[in-house]
Amino acid sequence: MRRRYGLRGLARTGLARAGLAAALAATLAGCGGGSDGGSGGSAASDPAAKGSPVKLMIIAPTGTAGTNYPEMVASARAAVRGVNARGGIAGHPVELVHCNERNDAASAKKCAQQAVDSGVLAVVSEVSGTGGIMPILQNAGIPSIGSAGISADGSELSSPVSYVVSPLTLYPAVCPALLVKAGASHLGLVGYDLSASDRLIVMAEGGAKAVSHPINPKIRIPITTSDFTPAISQLSRSGADGAVLVVFDQAAYAVISKSGQQIRTCHAAGTLSPKYLATLGPAADKLVVATAFPELSQAAQFPEVARMVSELDAEQAAGDADAAPALRTTTTTTGAWLSVQIAAKVGSQVSGPLTSKNLLAQLNRTRHLDLGGIVPPLDLTATTPIPGAERIFNTTLRGARWDSASKSFVPLGPETYNGLDILRRAGS
Repeated sequence: MRRRYGLRGLARTGLARAGLAAALAATLAGCGGGSDGGSGGSAASDPAAKGSPVKLMIIAPTGTAGTNYPEMVASARAAVRGVNARGGIAGHPVELVHCNERNDAASAKKCAQQAVDSGVLAVVSEVSGTGGIMPILQNAGIPSIGSAGISADGSELSSPVSYVVSPLTLYPAVCPALLVKAGASHLGLVGYDLSASDRLIVMAEGGAKAVSHPINPKIRIPITTSDFTPAISQLSRSGADGAVLVVFDQAAYAVISKSGQQIRTCHAAGTLSPKYLATLGPAADKLVVATAFPELSQAAQFPEVARMVSELDAEQAAGDADAAPALRTTTTTTGAWLSVQIAAKVGSQVSGPLTSKNLLAQLNRTRHLDLGGIVPPLDLTATTPIPGAERIFNTTLRGARWDSASKSFVPLGPETYNGLDILRRAGS
């Protein structure tokens, strides 16, 4: 099972306010097929692209015994195929290189060094829990666009060459609003008895305060817990009909399954596997998630989502099995595709040679970057006020709910939720 945005590698942050805001020193954390040799390329150039080729790199583990992201690599390939069909980046055909991070610290650093040695224009999407990548990229002046933000060293959230656009780190602050939107009136919480969970739980408390639905009870469980019946019983006795989950995926599945139709639950999109949720049947229909992007099913409302799906279809038709619809996810597929779009849009504005350092300089001058409504327009000149997580440039989340009939997530509504604004309101 994939653990996308868990409690590992949490980077401590704070919001400088009195009272509750002092407690809202929140913890934030993040929340592909290439060749076995660590790189895989695709360069479907268009006759209109007459410049010298440039390289983009995606760093993600594939083919390991742990967490793998083949769909991210396929999505980046699809995006590059589309960019090249439109003439490349400022007339330069694009080659995508995949470096397999292998869920290994040494391999992660080798990938970063490969990016330097290969002279890539940018890293577009990067997933590594070990850390060590950003310092190498930073020293070479290579931008990293769309990293997962889960590295153990926290550098993805703070490095001046990093641009994070998936703010799932803020999910606990948004979950109370989503639960209320879904019909809950009495909120509880289930979280681990860990110091890292303390900070995430404080974020949930801030979100609950912002919607005037205080959390009670807050149930703490050992990370080794395998029987969740007592926790569900405690929630039920309290009268709670909604619960924020601050637990790993396997524990979340257990709580969702046992709470059934009685208690609505909320977690981060990308943390829970649709394949596994489908095995829970109607018991999972009370689940809502905080998600960074529109659902893939919303292509009719979001032309850029429709374009992404079309490019993925073209990638699959070209023989890439990892681009198949069954593997696509709103979180990872869209995140990888969007990272390439940012590199292409900003790269087209570079004056002078199209180099990594010139692209980095242009990124740092970019305001109101329009990405077709998938995320709000981005101001890449404005960092967040959260120490240790300054490089999150999109703080807006959406809501989705699980639908057992279609075995997929469907939009909870058209509303968007700015996690940073929610925490600010809670601290005021």
